[in-house]
Amino acid sequence: MKKYYHQLLFVFLASALIFFLVLFVNTKWSIRPESQYVSKVQMEAEPAMENVSSGMEASFRRALILYSPEDPSSCSYMENLTKALDILQFSWETQSLDRSDAVSYPEYDLVILASSLVEEEMADPLVRLLDYVQEGGRLFWGILPNSTASQFASVYRQLGIVEYGDYVGYHAFTIEKDLVPGASGRTFDSAESFEDVGIAVTLESQATVYASASIGEGRKIPLVWNYKNGEGSVTFFNGTGIAGDFWRGFAAGCVLTLYEDTLYPITNALCLFLDDFPSPQYESASDVVREEYNRDVKEFYRDIWWPDMQAAAQRYGDLYTGLFIATYNDTVDPEKFTYEAPSMAQYYGNSLIKSGYELGAHGYNHQSLALKGQTPKELDYQPWASVQDMQASLEMLQSISADLFPGLSFTSYVPPSNYLSPEGRTAVTGALEDLKVISGLYTAEGGTGKVYVQDFTVEEDGIAEFPRITSGMAPGDYDTFCYLNGMGLYGVFSHFIHPDDIFDLDRGKGQSWEDLYESYCEMMADLHRTYPWLRSLTVTDAGDALRVREAARPRLEYGETELKGSCEAFYGEAYFYLRTEKTPLAVNDSCQIVPASTAGDALYYLVTVKEPDFIIKLVNQ
Repeated sequence: MKKYYHQLLFVFLASALIFFLVLFVNTKWSIRPESQYVSKVQMEAEPAMENVSSGMEASFRRALILYSPEDPSSCSYMENLTKALDILQFSWETQSLDRSDAVSYPEYDLVILASSLVEEEMADPLVRLLDYVQEGGRLFWGILPNSTASQFASVYRQLGIVEYGDYVGYHAFTIEKDLVPGASGRTFDSAESFEDVGIAVTLESQATVYASASIGEGRKIPLVWNYKNGEGSVTFFNGTGIAGDFWRGFAAGCVLTLYEDTLYPITNALCLFLDDFPSPQYESASDVVREEYNRDVKEFYRDIWWPDMQAAAQRYGDLYTGLFIATYNDTVDPEKFTYEAPSMAQYYGNSLIKSGYELGAHGYNHQSLALKGQTPKELDYQPWASVQDMQASLEMLQSISADLFPGLSFTSYVPPSNYLSPEGRTAVTGALEDLKVISGLYTAEGGTGKVYVQDFTVEEDGIAEFPRITSGMAPGDYDTFCYLNGMGLYGVFSHFIHPDDIFDLDRGKGQSWEDLYESYCEMMADLHRTYPWLRSLTVTDAGDALRVREAARPRLEYGETELKGSCEAFYGEAYFYLRTEKTPLAVNDSCQIVPASTAGDALYYLVTVKEPDFIIKLVNQ
């Protein structure tokens, strides 16, 4: 009898253990978020210093951008350049190209030609600008001219060109030397994304080629080159595509070829967003997974998709930010809000939290927070009647969340379909009291209507604007180029994953889950291999990292053999890129220096600043 008693006791205890484990993951016994994840961003409540103790004066290199106000491409390029120059710690001014004769070039450290209409609009001879270069100035001829008439003909030799011919087309180019960290040796080829034209040129042997374009039959033309002219230098971009938003980091890299040493702050963050996760879409039906995996949609996500994505995250040490959406109804009247929890919503939400990931807000439903006429008609979204109704929808989401995930507080928000009106933003900040980050899009390129476009910045209301740069499980050359641009200027990889790519012909390209997953893992392996120092963060922590970067506002003194820096407000460990043709050395424990990538040239370095004041020794190679 005693023997059977022990057996029954064992069965009872085992059953109880299983019962409690199930409750632990998939019931209201949710894991408290604050007990699971320790932030990788240790941001001090008060800065170590509010004023620069060393007494250093703010010193910004002065840049002038010459552009064409009536040309949309030139205006877009000018705006991109100003954003890049802000990050690079330059001060800048703009001037219409047709008023260039009023400019005193020697007042500026750098002049940028951001218009293709040099022949048509430039008010003074280009010779005067190149005389400025010979006397020690720097010129970034940032976009291909529309024609090679008298202005170009008068100065081409001073650009490092021996001879030039016709315009030729190309859609593939190779980075010969790092214009952004980790780019050297990479080739990008896409007729859809990179089709462009350049001038067939032959360069002086002293010119340094940073990128070249393929024009067929094994022939190439220089795409980006630098040429020393007298006491100054010129960098020339031999194409037009650089005006686009996704080329902003590349444009910054072109500017930096004109300088021996440049230090600028970065965020150092890798963020991965999971769209509509959790949401009711995981309860739907599909023949795709039934035929391929003998499962319904719910079983596919539970047994295959989510375990694979968790395995990828564990392999590379990554963190996800899941975006919770409660329902797909189109109700915009708070009096008619209803909710019936999908069977897997609580499971996936708790799984995110248990793994130390973040659960962000996406919406009560998938109706973008916008009034009538503020979203494209083809989306067939229902407009909200007022800010109050929008706010009520997010309060409903919080109520649902409180029931499913006790203790959870939403600190991040991503707008459905990337549309968020000014009124909608007011509703978001009003409803989500603990909100710290809003994540929209980095660019409107390819979008329809007024999508919510951001730069990486902290707004006056304290909300960090942290956009997504890339998306997808099967990145092509264009996606890789985009993420390299983000890494080059901001030190950020911000990527959006749609879990339903396998069901979407455009995004999934008809590939199997195994193929999509392999492509995704290859991208993440390449990223971590190239930038082993990159921090994987949830988006809320990335917002704090952005706050540290913005607050630092370094004051810099460039010397021949050393660089002195002082952070205006130091909230904790800060990160910088140093682009230099010398060998940088830390002289004490105030900073640490490592190569910014494991591939390419030794031109970019990651500087981790640990104290408000720091010094870097620069040794000529």
